[in-house]
Amino acid sequence: MRLSVIILLIALLTLAEANAGNSARNFGGVGIDGVPWANGQIVVRQMVAGGPAHLAGLKVGDIITHIDGKATMGSNFQDMVEHRLRGEAGTRVMLKVSRPGNSKPLTFTLTRRQLVTAGNKKN
Repeated sequence: MRLSVIILLIALLTLAEANAGNSARNFGGVGIDGVPWANGQIVVRQMVAGGPAHLAGLKVGDIITHIDGKATMGSNFQDMVEHRLRGEAGTRVMLKVSRPGNSKPLTFTLTRRQLVTAGNKKN
């Protein structure tokens, strides 16, 4: 009986590790490094060169006002990054931004993808 419980636990741990690995492989982003304003909006500080945001035409200094139609103002920055900007690679996210010098907001539809930066590059 004890051996079967141990085998079951090993099988469950192996399955959990496999699922965690799949999640990590499928994790994606848009390639934005943003900072929160006091009101909750996100200002683009820098971007991953060649990332979805960069290729779509977002610029440093753009202010993200909406993510998938939901206002960023008054929202929790960490929650927005972890649950709205990041997601499964291959899925889309729509950003509405205010660009200094432009009177009209801009809308970008980006496809999340795995990003390789100097900090997480595999050797």
